[in-house]
Amino acid sequence: MRALSKLLSLLVLLGVLAIAAVAWLVLDRVPLVDRGPALSHHELARAEALLKGSGQQRLSASDGHTVEIAARDLDLAVDYLVRRWISGNAQLTLSADRIDFSVSIPVPHDPWQHVLNITGAIDAGGSPPRVDRLRIGRLTLPPAMADRLAAYGLRALLARTGIEPATAALRGLQVTTGYLRLVYGDDSGADGEVRNALLTGSDHAALRLYHDLLVELQDQGFGRDTPLVEWLVPLFALAQARSSDRDPVAENVALLTVLGTWASRRDLAQLVPDAARRPQRFRSKLQGRRDFAQHFLTSAALAARSDSTLSDAIGLFKELADTDRGSGFSFTDIAADRAGTRFGALAAGSTEDARRVQRRIASGVVDGDLMPPAKDLPEHMRSEDFAARFEHVGSPAYQQMMAEIERRIDACSLYQD
Repeated sequence: MRALSKLLSLLVLLGVLAIAAVAWLVLDRVPLVDRGPALSHHELARAEALLKGSGQQRLSASDGHTVEIAARDLDLAVDYLVRRWISGNAQLTLSADRIDFSVSIPVPHDPWQHVLNITGAIDAGGSPPRVDRLRIGRLTLPPAMADRLAAYGLRALLARTGIEPATAALRGLQVTTGYLRLVYGDDSGADGEVRNALLTGSDHAALRLYHDLLVELQDQGFGRDTPLVEWLVPLFALAQARSSDRDPVAENVALLTVLGTWASRRDLAQLVPDAARRPQRFRSKLQGRRDFAQHFLTSAALAARSDSTLSDAIGLFKELADTDRGSGFSFTDIAADRAGTRFGALAAGSTEDARRVQRRIASGVVDGDLMPPAKDLPEHMRSEDFAARFEHVGSPAYQQMMAEIERRIDACSLYQD
């Protein structure tokens, strides 16, 4: 027994030493990439243009053509996404048939403030492109392992951003010093893939039922003057009834997918292609405003489908774009987006939360249960007005306003434990 005890102690010690050795190899004290605390709102607007173009690309990938992305825009967008998802910084450069990248990620909850520095290069001259080099801290990975790890990371990235359906029509890429070119070929199945991606995780029969209930409610007199909360009561009552022998999370996701599509005035035929009748145009209001209801439901649908990052990004991008055109930057709309994101995440967070939301909404709610008062928040700010009051996205003044929005949402009874 004493020998066994010594052996186990030795194995534990070796395990601890191995972990310490790996940590020493991969962790650093100084980030390789440090691009400052925040992007300016003009830089974010540039990232918006690229990501919006990517979204449009997904819808038109069946057409044979080439999409060209400037190196600066690609670098900006990659850094933005790394900031949003993993609180790090990234840098990307393009040269002939080569993509070099560096990423610095702070280790969470580390009192010594270590960072994970990742550098690598992609050889884009072959088909398919291959990872030429991948280094994590002081540890250089073998090419085969680096390629597999990078392929896994790329698939996760595409799935997270929703770009994956368009890759079916991607025929190749070309890298030069200044541009990345994506070459798309004809793929008649691409539109179907996009539609199927929207339906992933959703029950087609459930989508049809919630779609048809919208039509039925309009036949019963629900219309433009009917507040959003009154629409939600019978819809979530149906979700609650169906959840007696079905997954309540799946029911809520299907319901919010229909509502988000309807509120954003997208074509409901993508979800329910064979319906004989369609709901009339969305005109419902939340806190007396149609734009609040639209922001709320669109963000709720994205969050319910586990796209809360995209939900926040779309809301922010829309407001940044409006500083230079449209109605201007509005924290009121951001509040509606954030409340919708909280609602969608709660409605699809767990079986218990999904049932609780169903019970609560089906029994009747008021506007303040879903979204806090927001009409007093700054809105309709042009670019120069926003810069004068808040400098840029991420500034102390901006973060203070965002914290106030979160505080108000926390006070809504639906989001309290």
